[in-house]
Amino acid sequence: MSEHKVSGIHAIGVEVPEDMSLEELMEQLLNDTEVELEKDLDGETRQPEPQSEADKWQRYADMLGDLFDVAHQIGYDAYMQGDLKIMRKVLQVESDVVDLAGIVTMEKSRAVK
Repeated sequence: MSEHKVSGIHAIGVEVPEDMSLEELMEQLLNDTEVELEKDLDGETRQPEPQSEADKWQRYADMLGDLFDVAHQIGYDAYMQGDLKIMRKVLQVESDVVDLAGIVTMEKSRAVK
């Protein structure tokens, strides 16, 4: 997948440099989200506070929503550029994210009970 590159975009507060692979982008999104959770309002790093099971699953759902939005933007850009190879790969990523979101939703509903 490393041969697939995206043109520079800005989404959900993440700058995506030109020629970044989809794999690198997804890894950066997940890592940046973890770092943000460890920062206090004043910017000091801290350990994440204990959270309920439902909150954990909601956090996963939020990250998956962000990932889907970025993948969708990449797919749209690929479509506009006529790059069907990338577009097909993005559709697969979107499908995988939707499948995972279904699992997360099911787990969250179990945690709420």
